[in-house]
Amino acid sequence: MLKTLIGTTDPDNYTQYLNEKIDTVVNLFKKNNLEIPVPQVFESPSEYYRMRTEFCIFFNEDRTDFSFCMFEPGTKPKKRIELQTFPVGSKAINTGMQLLKKHIFNYKYLTEKLFEADFLSNQAGELVLALNYHKKLDEELFKSLAASLKEDFKKDGLSVDFIGRAKKQEILVNTNTILETIHTRDKDFYLYQVEGNFSQPNIYACQHMVQFARDCCTDCKQVDLIELYCGSGTFTVCLADLFRKVMSTEVSRVPTLTALKNIEKNGIENTKLARLSAVEVAQALEGVREFNRLKLADIDIKEYDFKTLLIDPPRSGLEHKEALDFTAKFDRVIYISCGPQSLVSDLTYLTKTHRIEKLSFFDQFPYTEHLETGVLLVRK
Repeated sequence: MLKTLIGTTDPDNYTQYLNEKIDTVVNLFKKNNLEIPVPQVFESPSEYYRMRTEFCIFFNEDRTDFSFCMFEPGTKPKKRIELQTFPVGSKAINTGMQLLKKHIFNYKYLTEKLFEADFLSNQAGELVLALNYHKKLDEELFKSLAASLKEDFKKDGLSVDFIGRAKKQEILVNTNTILETIHTRDKDFYLYQVEGNFSQPNIYACQHMVQFARDCCTDCKQVDLIELYCGSGTFTVCLADLFRKVMSTEVSRVPTLTALKNIEKNGIENTKLARLSAVEVAQALEGVREFNRLKLADIDIKEYDFKTLLIDPPRSGLEHKEALDFTAKFDRVIYISCGPQSLVSDLTYLTKTHRIEKLSFFDQFPYTEHLETGVLLVRK
C-alpha cells in the first residue's frame, strides 16, 4: 500500500491510491460472501478538493511569522507537520492562508495568544475563517480589527467572514455561515453550512453521493422517505422532490436549525423535521410512545407510508441488533457508509432480507485508506 499523505497530494499516483483501497474493500465483501454488483467508482479531483480544515498556528521566536501546522496521527509526542501551502484544501483556503500571513501582523492584538485557524469555504470561492485564542477577547476591539482585516482580504480578491473564539466566547464580525451549491445531473440545491459544525469536507464526493442517492429513488413519487440523523439536511434537501413526503430526524440543535433553514431556502414543502433519536423513531412508528416533539413539528406519523430509509451512520455502523432489525423493515434502504468493516458486518445481517442492488465508491479522502461507500438495498 502507498503511504497515507497528510497535508499534501500526489496527483501522479492518484489512481493507484484509489485502486488500492477499492481492491481492499471489494476483497472484504468477497471474504464475507456478499454478492455485489459491479461497483460504480466516483473519483475526486486530485488536488484542491477539501472545503474545510483546521490548523494549529505556531509563531517563530520573535513573532514576526508563523506556520500552519497539522500533526502526524499516533505520534507521542505529537510530530508537527508545518505547511506553507495546502493542496488538499480548496483554492480559497490556500489564498486565505497566504493573506492571513500577509495582513494579520498589521493588527498586533489579533496575533496575541492566537493558536488555531479554522477554514470553511465553498465552490464560489468564499471563506469563513475562525481565529481561536487563549485569551478573553475584547468584543468591540476584535470586531473593529477583524472588520479591517476583512477589507484587506477583499482588496486582494477574497471574500471572507471572521469569527473570534475563546473560552466561552464566539464573536461574529458578520456571520458564521456560508452558502454552498450542490450540483446534480438535473438541478442544483442550496445548503447553508455553519463553521464548526459537520459538513461534507469534499464537496465533489458529496455531489456524487447525492447523485447516487437520487438515482436510487427514481420511482418513489407515491411513497415516503425517512432519514435518520440528517445533520444540516444535505440528503433531505436533495431527495425531497423525488418522494410524496419526507420526514427527517436529528438530535443536535444547531444542525436541526440549519436543516430547517435549508428546507426553506430550497422551497421544499413536503418535508418535516423532528428532533428524535433512531430509538425514539422506532418507538413512535411502533406506537410504543407518543412524542410531544412530533406534535410540535406538526407531524402525524400515521399519515406516512415509509418505504425508503436513508441512513448515514458513524464509522461504527449500526452495531446493535435493534438498529439492524429496524433497518430491515423498509423495502428500500440507502446506506451511506464511511467504515467498510462495519458496513460489511451490517450487510451480512441485512442481506438475509435484502439484496444489494447498487454499490458505489466515493473518494471522499484521497491519499488515505478511507473510502466512502453507497449501497442500495432492496427487499428480496
